[in-house]
Amino acid sequence: MKRLDSNSFQKAKDYLFEHGRRLEQALFNYYFESGSKDDVIDALREYQNEDGGFGKKIEPDFQLDQSSPMATTIAFQVFKELDLTSDHPMVREAITYLLKNYHPEKGRWNAVPREVNDVPHAPWWHYDEAQERVMVESAWGNPNAEITGYLLRYKELVPREVSNNLRERCLAHFEGLDNLDMHETLCYLRLAEELSLSEQEKINDKIQEHIPELVNLKREQWGNYGLQPVQLADRPDSAFYEMMKESVEENLDYAIEQQENDGSWHPNWQWGQYEHDWPKAKVAWQGILTYGQLKLLKSFGRLETQSVKS
Repeated sequence: MKRLDSNSFQKAKDYLFEHGRRLEQALFNYYFESGSKDDVIDALREYQNEDGGFGKKIEPDFQLDQSSPMATTIAFQVFKELDLTSDHPMVREAITYLLKNYHPEKGRWNAVPREVNDVPHAPWWHYDEAQERVMVESAWGNPNAEITGYLLRYKELVPREVSNNLRERCLAHFEGLDNLDMHETLCYLRLAEELSLSEQEKINDKIQEHIPELVNLKREQWGNYGLQPVQLADRPDSAFYEMMKESVEENLDYAIEQQENDGSWHPNWQWGQYEHDWPKAKVAWQGILTYGQLKLLKSFGRLETQSVKS
């Protein structure tokens, strides 16, 4: 079993604070160096628009300043990590944005608006006018299941009939799936955390059944884009850890090996377009991934030495 040594940890930290975004820097301080929750909130606020939604390139693969439901889910992931309650102004404003941008006649949110085509973006974020959606929305649960989870989490701010109807729709959709999509599955896992234990178990059981075809379990697959074991079992108490224990532990070894000489981790994807803009987006991703890998390794006890907030 490999562990990230103290020198490599320091190089990662140095990279993050030289090249990373303020948001990931604040999150690092919060998790590793007793930084304040308020600093994270202040950094996150930079991405919130007047309509309550989030944009301003918080998701580097689409360089959109305008708010979008997909970008707003990233903010809610941080809200959840910080355990913000429904009385927090940023939460209330973001919920208001999501409720205003739901399309009941379509039964979904548009992940991003058509204006995404006017800014640099990855090809999978290109808005198809005929389909009225982007490629990633071919799986309905992405981002609808994840957003539904946040509406349930902050139910005091949401009309009950809206959250209940969406919850039932999400469960029915998942039950009817024959094949599982990587991103849709991750969205359903975020939803599951807001459901009853019996509903969580149904979702987890189905995911476990599909692990062989859903997850890239072998080392030779990890250089390609796809669901890696540590993305499904991102902490030791995950419901999926024991089933994939050998692959997860090897995947953690692999993650340590992938650290670059400058201390960062790089995305294993690229746009293949907007050649002048992708390098800037890639740097943003390197900061996001570097923080994410350090957090992952910490959760599995794979750091040799660390100053950890208990």
